[in-house]
Amino acid sequence: MRRFALSLLVFALASTLCAADKQHRTKLQIEMQKFAAALELMQKGILYNCKECIDDGADRILKNVKVLEKVDVKHFLPEKQKYAYKFAQKTARLIDMYARDAKESFAAGNMDDVINDHTQIIRQCNSCHMRIRGW
Repeated sequence: MRRFALSLLVFALASTLCAADKQHRTKLQIEMQKFAAALELMQKGILYNCKECIDDGADRILKNVKVLEKVDVKHFLPEKQKYAYKFAQKTARLIDMYARDAKESFAAGNMDDVINDHTQIIRQCNSCHMRIRGW
């Protein structure tokens, strides 16, 4: 009877941990989809001269990057890269910096810098994805 109870307890604990990991993954996927939509909005603004799109896209990135800084990426990293959470935090800070610069450059009417900042944001995203996904 004790073995059965212990087995049941271990199973319940394992199920809970698995569900928590799935919840973390789902939350991160939603946040990444928001990032992609914001980048797409900025790109639309650049391509079609939609000034509201550029400003709104940068604002969305700035809003989402705060969430990214709070996400514990250790859940998503391969076992040999658990130390890379500092890398993810640095990437989030750089994305924040480029999004702020894009807003400032846009306000100053410097579209070349806006385009460069958009490109740099995408490079930061790709850099993190390459490390986490092992591309």
